[in-house]
Amino acid sequence: MKAALYARVSTRDKEQNPEVQLAQLREYCKSMSWEIYKEYVDEASAADLVRRVAWYQLMKEAATHRFDILLVWKLDRAFRSVMHAANTLKMLQSYNVGFKSYTESFMDTTTPHGEFVFYIMAAAANLERQMLIQRVEAGMEYARAHGTKSGKAIGRPKKRISTERIVDAFSKANGNYSEAGRLLGVSAGFVYNRIKRASIRFTRAGG
Repeated sequence: MKAALYARVSTRDKEQNPEVQLAQLREYCKSMSWEIYKEYVDEASAADLVRRVAWYQLMKEAATHRFDILLVWKLDRAFRSVMHAANTLKMLQSYNVGFKSYTESFMDTTTPHGEFVFYIMAAAANLERQMLIQRVEAGMEYARAHGTKSGKAIGRPKKRISTERIVDAFSKANGNYSEAGRLLGVSAGFVYNRIKRASIRFTRAGG
């Protein structure tokens, strides 16, 4: 079986290295005795399809069945939304190309059960990400409006890191503050303050 490997890092997260993803994908292919057709790498956000040149090339070659299965490190490396995931899966199926996620090993669209799980996980991942972004942003807005006795806003960051970037890192780390901090180059406490404390304070305030 020929496998195409796809890795993506965000331009906003310059400390990321696509080799972290690719190394594990290569090892998996070796364990499965799969031939690696080609490796595709993009440095762009999931939503920036214009700059995801490698992704377009991958889909173009999938259309001519240059490979049998598309292997990614994680679902969010490939898709920007549930609709994007669903449409892409339909296209791949029409090309007789399967899809598999390395970290979500139960997600293998070459089986009926795996395809069902694919749609469920795509929807759940999208919902979780959107809700987390909303909670953090609402918590930070509450902090900016109320502040502390010292006059400093609750949750004021020591580094200029966007909410979306922190949420992405937190998601990739599967909720592990230390791992998210390592990905961002900050302490686990910094991630905790920006995500946990902000959302908790907002919730207690009735938000």
